[in-house]
Amino acid sequence: MKKTLMCATAVTALAGSSLVAQAEDGWYGRADIGIVGESSKLDHDAEAGIPFTLGGNSEVDNGLLGSLGVGYAFGNGFRLETALTHRDADLSPTGGINGTGFPASTSTLIYSEHGDGDLQAWDLMVNVLYDFNRDSNFQPYLGAGVGAMQIDASSRNIAAVQTDGSGTVIGGPFGANGFNDSETGLALQALAGVGIGVTDRLTLDLGLRALNIQDLDFTGVNEVGSAVSYQADYTDYSATGGLRYAFGARPPPPPPPP
Repeated sequence: MKKTLMCATAVTALAGSSLVAQAEDGWYGRADIGIVGESSKLDHDAEAGIPFTLGGNSEVDNGLLGSLGVGYAFGNGFRLETALTHRDADLSPTGGINGTGFPASTSTLIYSEHGDGDLQAWDLMVNVLYDFNRDSNFQPYLGAGVGAMQIDASSRNIAAVQTDGSGTVIGGPFGANGFNDSETGLALQALAGVGIGVTDRLTLDLGLRALNIQDLDFTGVNEVGSAVSYQADYTDYSATGGLRYAFGARPPPPPPPP
């Protein structure tokens, strides 16, 4: 009786584990949402010799992302995937104003210190990942990716309004320094996370991403509207949660020998 109970318990445990065994090879789709960490930033440098330009960095606030992707698992721990990701965030300039002093207001232009900005970004990445602990439903992974990223960014810390000369505002406020421009470049990222088997096809994916894109060239303005060049790098740290769905489930275990 005791042996029968032990055998029944073992069979039940194996059957239960097979219900959540993750598919090891084949095609899969994925969807993720996440937050962009406040340590993310756009590091920008204005061209030299122009006063009152935007200085330093613009830090990310209230950043969110969404991502869709498709991949292939090779059955040996390696996965290859491509993913399209969109980011939406506010930017807060923190570097002050280059040069000394502050632009003097006139009868038709009134300047004020006012910092704000925003960021919209799309990236299409190809990632190579490796899953560890593949015999378990708890599979940590590491990965790296490369791809194209388009960033539409605006940031300023001087605003201006236009008046009719008698104090009546007829335009603005508008940026009197900084930039509002779009640029595309090569992005690199590192990934780490864990996949937790939910069913034989469905995996809960919890991950971290670190992404960097350099040598962005933005065109901005100075206090009188003349063009100013900015060179920028963007660094992004994100935490994500999502689901992976395997289109081909792992085959059931063979029946026990007679």
